[in-house]
Amino acid sequence: MIRNYTAISAKLFFLSLILGIISPLFASGPRLAVLTPENRTSDPRYDYVGAIINGIVLYDLSTAGSVEIVDRSALDDALRERELSLSALAINPSKLSEGIVGADYILTGEYVLLGGDLRLTLKLVDTATTRVITFADAGNTENTVHGLVEGIVERITGRRPTLQEDGKSRSILKLRDETPGTIALFSPLIDAKILLDGNFIGYTTGDRRLPFVIDNVEPGPHELSTDLGRDFGVVKTPEIVFAPWKETVLVPAGKRVTVTDKSSHFNEQIYHLQYPFSKTQTFVLDASGRAKAEYSFDFQDRGGNKKKGRIQVDIHSGSIIANFQLDDERKQVDLSFFKYQEGRAEIDLGLIVYTITAESLSGKVRITVDARRTDIEQGMHRQNE
Repeated sequence: MIRNYTAISAKLFFLSLILGIISPLFASGPRLAVLTPENRTSDPRYDYVGAIINGIVLYDLSTAGSVEIVDRSALDDALRERELSLSALAINPSKLSEGIVGADYILTGEYVLLGGDLRLTLKLVDTATTRVITFADAGNTENTVHGLVEGIVERITGRRPTLQEDGKSRSILKLRDETPGTIALFSPLIDAKILLDGNFIGYTTGDRRLPFVIDNVEPGPHELSTDLGRDFGVVKTPEIVFAPWKETVLVPAGKRVTVTDKSSHFNEQIYHLQYPFSKTQTFVLDASGRAKAEYSFDFQDRGGNKKKGRIQVDIHSGSIIANFQLDDERKQVDLSFFKYQEGRAEIDLGLIVYTITAESLSGKVRITVDARRTDIEQGMHRQNE
């Protein structure tokens, strides 16, 4: 478990520090700078594997003898003065020049996990020739690393050490922390089914401030979802697709993750999508008895195409001249209104229907402008039933 890994890493790190101090005094072999291998999987939970591999490599190189391990901190400081980094030079060896890194070789690498196997690649960069020699193997134990280091030492010294231990090699991947985690789900739904990885585990509380707590969750990614029937869930835009809410949750070992259910009634979501623009404003007419206003908005249609709308109003005492636009299509309307009597007009521009109302209020004019989409309507989530 994680305590074993921490203890092993501490010992390896302490040993590497001691060797880094004494090696310049006693070693006379090739000078080697070692970089921690990079995690090329999409799961950051396996970042810890790189530190374990690095510790094993340093230990193997020190016990093999005839190789001098360069002090990384001093080397990084020297390169930083030249605005360089060892990692960048390892990626692009063509920028190396003789003596620039103070090492004969740079050892870098990367790994991926496929199933239960670790695919490890170590790259030996010759700083004098910029030649890169690759060593690769697959497995899940320390011997996978030991075998590659044997080949690396043989390559640079001509002598192959024995580092692998038959029957005694431990799994690298089992050293990770597997302490169960916790998910706290906050949901506005009342008595909705809660599913974790497709399995029913309980019902939502219905209290936005009181979570449903799921304990003893295995570390890693999990699919969490809720289901309250055909009228609740989330609307996927811009295509307008109705589905139960679900989310992939990454649970760290031994930690609590808070998740919020984004479900609501479909008609509530449809209403907000149906009206990309709505505005009510009261105007005080100027000395000439006029006022002007201009509004604009945009939205995506169900095909993902961006649409732009624009409204211009020229207000007079008792009348309005309004221009409405959707992309390149335009229409104008003249609207009359009287004191205590509302004026109303509707303008159809295909995908958008504009509605404007106006009324006179004690020397002021109040107008309301709405833009309603015609490709969305209430109850459409039940149309295919």
